[in-house]
Amino acid sequence: MATTLGPARPVARSASAPPDDLRAVMRLFPTGVTVVSSGRGARAAAMTANSFVSISLEPPRVLVSVMKSSRTYPSIDSSGEFQVHLLSDRQDEVARLFAARDKPFGHALEGHFATDGETSRPYLPGALASLDCRIEERFPGGDHTLFLARVEHVRPGEDTGGALLFHRGRLTPAPAAAQ
Repeated sequence: MATTLGPARPVARSASAPPDDLRAVMRLFPTGVTVVSSGRGARAAAMTANSFVSISLEPPRVLVSVMKSSRTYPSIDSSGEFQVHLLSDRQDEVARLFAARDKPFGHALEGHFATDGETSRPYLPGALASLDCRIEERFPGGDHTLFLARVEHVRPGEDTGGALLFHRGRLTPAPAAAQ
């Protein structure tokens, strides 16, 4: 015997915290600072990001959250790959450069990145490490897309210093005890 269902009812939405309140609270949580880059030549793009997390070691996976309206989004989405560069505590100017609205784009990025001889992919000199990532899945996240990617190559950096953090709206070196 078939069961019939009544008309669909709208799902009640729960209240959402105001964006300014969430931003004020999230400033209290320190995060590492990265530069995410993608594309080549005229389509090359890079941005500062702190919405980055390691998801799994087996298989090696990371996740990065990218605002859909960012200049870097189309490059990441269409190429299916990106690099994540973990910034050292001496790279606050690099973080500011790639966070700016008028950040370098396309061929203007060539002077900021070097090419890895083994993988032919770009890396950021002075970074603690660079990860070459291939996108496996995309998840909608409001005004962002969450890119889940497999780490294909890890390039340790030359810098053995500490990490750069974002905390309370400022870039700051990681405390010595945390290194």
